[in-house]
Amino acid sequence: MGSGGGLGDIRVSNDLDPRSDYGRTDFDNRHAFVTSFNTNPWRGLGVGAVFRYYSGYPTNETVGSDVNGDRDNFDRPVAGVDDLEFPIQSELDANGRAVRNGIDGEDQILLDLRFQYLFDLPSTNELGLFWEIYNATSRVNFANPTGNRNSNNFGVPIRAGDMRTMQLGIRYTF
Repeated sequence: MGSGGGLGDIRVSNDLDPRSDYGRTDFDNRHAFVTSFNTNPWRGLGVGAVFRYYSGYPTNETVGSDVNGDRDNFDRPVAGVDDLEFPIQSELDANGRAVRNGIDGEDQILLDLRFQYLFDLPSTNELGLFWEIYNATSRVNFANPTGNRNSNNFGVPIRAGDMRTMQLGIRYTF
């Protein structure tokens, strides 16, 4: 996998000092809250919702070039060297280097809804009509920005999750 946060990003920034890469993992999601309900207010009518909040995955701030000569681009900025044009966004470790995954990720808030009506048919058969709405509030949930300081898009979210989507369904149970 590539720079999307998958297993391809497990290289250390300095092959001679792997301990300098201690920090948050790529999938460190500090806060997550999920709640849901499902109710049948009248006869075959059913209503349900799922609310999700995630604090987001961290972003690794890198200089975008191979500064230490180990043939990769995972080198993190150092105070006094790489912050001459603009400040380092991550916290700094004891050596003045940006900590691994030091930029907090983008929050995600999603509300999914489901409406259904079940019709009883003869001989224990049933017909169900379903309407499901994902991201019902149509909130823009941005993906993490790039952490490459050489990129024109450094710190700017350029991708977003799906906007509101819906689906209709019919189910016949016999």
